[in-house]
Amino acid sequence: MAENKIDITPKKDGGVLKVIKKEGQGLAKPTTGTTVKVHYVGSLEDGKKFDSSRDRGDQFTFNLGRGNVIKGWDLGVATMTKGEVAEFTIRSDYGYGDVGSPPKIPGGATLIFEVKLFEWSAEDISPDRDGTILRTVIVEGSKNSFPNDTSKVVAHCVGTYRGKEFYNQEVTFHIGEGSEVGLPEGVERALRRFQLGEKSKIEIRGHKYTYGAHPPERTDIPINAPLEFTIFLKEFEKVPATWEMTADEKLEAAKKAKDRGTMYLQKGNYRLAYNKYKRAEEVLEYEKSTDPEKMKERQAILNGAYLNLSLVCTKQNENLECIKWCNKVLETSPDNVKALYRKASALLTMSEVREAIKLFEHIVQVEPENKAAAQQIITCKNTIRDQNAKDKKRFKNLFAKISDEGSEEKPTNTVEDEDEIVASTSGSSNSNA
Repeated sequence: MAENKIDITPKKDGGVLKVIKKEGQGLAKPTTGTTVKVHYVGSLEDGKKFDSSRDRGDQFTFNLGRGNVIKGWDLGVATMTKGEVAEFTIRSDYGYGDVGSPPKIPGGATLIFEVKLFEWSAEDISPDRDGTILRTVIVEGSKNSFPNDTSKVVAHCVGTYRGKEFYNQEVTFHIGEGSEVGLPEGVERALRRFQLGEKSKIEIRGHKYTYGAHPPERTDIPINAPLEFTIFLKEFEKVPATWEMTADEKLEAAKKAKDRGTMYLQKGNYRLAYNKYKRAEEVLEYEKSTDPEKMKERQAILNGAYLNLSLVCTKQNENLECIKWCNKVLETSPDNVKALYRKASALLTMSEVREAIKLFEHIVQVEPENKAAAQQIITCKNTIRDQNAKDKKRFKNLFAKISDEGSEEKPTNTVEDEDEIVASTSGSSNSNA
């Protein structure tokens, strides 16, 4: 076998030279982001060994091309095939530089590494690093540029299930709204890690990131089926982080998020509506402008978002969550009729009738003509009266049972009816929508 040293640096500056000691299998090579497993022996130019995974008996694992190792390693291992053994001569500017890695590696040292590549696997980019979203880079994108939440992206996506194509579209959408163009959550999660111009294969598993219990219609994809997508990120507009925005920009971003939330609410897409209203809250939550008018506008947008969040929760029977958002409004607007009504309705649904009636009575104090609240007061009082009657009957039966069992002294105390006065009220109805 030829011992010619091959310059593998992009600039051909001789910084990393490679000699193949043993040919590997096939033509496939690991790509950026893949998790590779190797053995290595590292030596200085004088032959002095400074490190060896073989001596430790443990294969070394790292993510290729992510800066986890010296630059020469990222370049070198990317040229190897499975089972290949190669020797790399790495100049200091591709190694540990002028500083070195004391005490074993002096500054400016050229290093010799013998490396064997055992295998590699796709990069795990799932939030919990549990293998539910894996990426294999096909074409690398530009460095240090990624979409973020709410970024508008243009991407070509090809989805397959067991090798059969079911999705092939170029789509434009906002991150967080991929379901509107038929994409599962896993694709959106992956795109947050894509660079501009990147093309990668994504493997998605688990109900959280696939289509879960709702696979696309007119396909043979079963519930919770694993999927593959090949994605090419063509364009995106990066949204400034909240801390980068001025007060005016935050107000504008929150308004847009709230408007999109209302659009999805009208469509009946409660998940996306909730996320958009929540986004409006996140943008403005910690804004502390010194301008009174801006702070007034901020609070108005926040209260609108909170009320709409409570409405979304009402429609999904999330009563405790509904109460939480109503309380946010009532902190600054204790007489807000919509917040009072929705909170009272949630309490009533949870059978907290006595707490609910207090809020309905508060509404009537604020709006004496509110027919809906007045009717709910009657309903609550009837419910309390019926419950009292049931309690009286239950206690009466209990005392009778005690008497039948031979109690010598009959109970002298009885449960008195509570005075229940159901007052009729009048006024106009409030839609509370």
